[in-house]
Amino acid sequence: MKKYLFSTAFAALLALTSCNVLKNYSTEGFTNENNVVYYNGVAMAKLAGIEFALDDNKFVKEMTFELIDGTNNNKIHNLIAYLHSVHKDYEIEIEIPFDKMEGFK
Repeated sequence: MKKYLFSTAFAALLALTSCNVLKNYSTEGFTNENNVVYYNGVAMAKLAGIEFALDDNKFVKEMTFELIDGTNNNKIHNLIAYLHSVHKDYEIEIEIPFDKMEGFK
């Protein structure tokens, strides 16, 4: 019985720690002030809206941030990881205007 409980607890712990998709993204260099997120002191995104919805029969809160400057598009995943660490109760969405995306200019 002890082996079974230990195995179950270990499997649950492994599942919880290995499923966090954000754990591999550094949040170093990110700060926020007055609904603007900065990366290494440069404004990167601003809060564009907050959405409340019923999704799959669950109430969902979502924050949408709009990219200000497209020079750090390679840090979008890191930005999401940072914002999730600050706003744990919200789903995070980053809106990238076409003029800030490579290939769409």
